[in-house]
Amino acid sequence: MKGLLLILLIGITYSHAGQMYKYKDVNGNWVFSDKPPEKKQSFETLEYKQDKKPTTRVKLYYVKNTEGFTLHAENTFFMPIEIGFISPITQKSIRKVIPARDSLALFHSNKKTAKVSYRWVLGDPASIAENYQYHAPFSSPKGHRITQAFNGKFSHTNEYNKYAVDIAMNVGTYLTAVRAGTVVWVKDDYHMSGTTRYFLDKANVIKVLHDDGTFSSYAHILMDTALVKEGDKVALGDKLARSGSSGFSTGPHLHFSIIKNSGLKNIAIPFKFLDNKGVAFTPKRAMIMVGSSKP
Repeated sequence: MKGLLLILLIGITYSHAGQMYKYKDVNGNWVFSDKPPEKKQSFETLEYKQDKKPTTRVKLYYVKNTEGFTLHAENTFFMPIEIGFISPITQKSIRKVIPARDSLALFHSNKKTAKVSYRWVLGDPASIAENYQYHAPFSSPKGHRITQAFNGKFSHTNEYNKYAVDIAMNVGTYLTAVRAGTVVWVKDDYHMSGTTRYFLDKANVIKVLHDDGTFSSYAHILMDTALVKEGDKVALGDKLARSGSSGFSTGPHLHFSIIKNSGLKNIAIPFKFLDNKGVAFTPKRAMIMVGSSKP
C-alpha cells in the first residue's frame, strides 16, 4: 500500500500592516504613496493588514511501495521547472524537468535516505527563445523615461538582471502584458522599499509564461493591486497590476525583463520593444517610452 511518508518543505505564515495615501496630483491623476501629499489638499488613507500563507511551490516526498521507497517531486507551478540534486544513492548530479502541475519520480531506494538538497528554477532548458518584439509594458499614453537599460551599472550587473529595463513611472500606473501567455507567478504582498540587502527578495512581481518557454517579469508592483492570478490566460495588452516601488528600489518604477532557463539557471535575455508605429528598437537609457493601447 502506498503512502506519503515525508514532506521535505513547509510553508510559513507572515503578515504585513501599514498605511497608504491616495490623492490627486496637479494634473488630476491619482497618486498612491506611503507619504501624504506635500501641499494641503484632501486625501484618502488606505489601511491594510494582510495575512498570507504561501503554498510550497516544489514539494519532495517519499512514497513507500513493496520494493522500498521512491522520492517524488511535485511541481505546483503553471509552467515546467527544472530540478537538480545529488543522488544519495549514486552520488551523481541529476537534473530533471517536471511538467507544469505534475509530479515525477526522482530515484528509488531500498530504504529512506537522508534529506536531499536540491535546486530548482522556472522553465525548461530545452526551450528556444523566439525573436519576438514586445509592446510597451504599460498602457499610459504619457511618456516614461528609461532610467536603466541593458548592462546598467547600478543593479543590472548579474545574469538575471543584465538585460532588464527600468522605466520610471508614477505609483499606480497600469502595467500591461507585452505578449500573450499564462500567469505563473503573482506576488503583491509587500509595501516597503529600500536599497539595503534586506529588500533584495521583497519586490512584488508578476511573471507571464510565453509560448516559446520564456517569461516576462514585471517587478516592484504596488501592493495588493494584482488583477490576475496564477493560471490565468492573458492576451497582449491585458492589465496585470499597478506600478509601485516595492522591494529593492530607489523610487517608483517598473523593472521589466524577459527570462529563460539556461540550464538550472534563470537568465535575462536581450529583446526589442515596438513603438506605437510598429518600429522595433533596443531600449536605451534616457529614452522616453509611450504606453501602448490594448489591440
